[in-house]
Amino acid sequence: MSDELQAVEERWAEIVRVRDVAAAESFLADDFVLESAGGVSPSAAKADWLATLPLIETRSIVPSDVEARVFGDVAVVRLRLAWEAELAGRDLTGDYAIVDVFTRASDGWHPTWRISTRLTG
Repeated sequence: MSDELQAVEERWAEIVRVRDVAAAESFLADDFVLESAGGVSPSAAKADWLATLPLIETRSIVPSDVEARVFGDVAVVRLRLAWEAELAGRDLTGDYAIVDVFTRASDGWHPTWRISTRLTG
């Protein structure tokens, strides 16, 4: 299961890297919320995050140290994210400690909550 969720995290990173709003729209759960310290926004609902995605210039984004626990149709994933990016002149580059909560649907795992804390920079 952890390999499957590693692939999901890599897919999410690629969506961010290429700024694919259509893919993000179908990938994120309807009730998705981002809570971030030192990143994009202290709190952003799905619509806000989708509106911001095209403005984020990502040079590199690499998820690593992915560990997952699955509880039925809910998964909690802890990972580290090395991200080189900029948003409206603001440098987002750094290492982030991430906790993601996913819900499983018939078409796979969908992020419902991301908690992100910038560790460097």
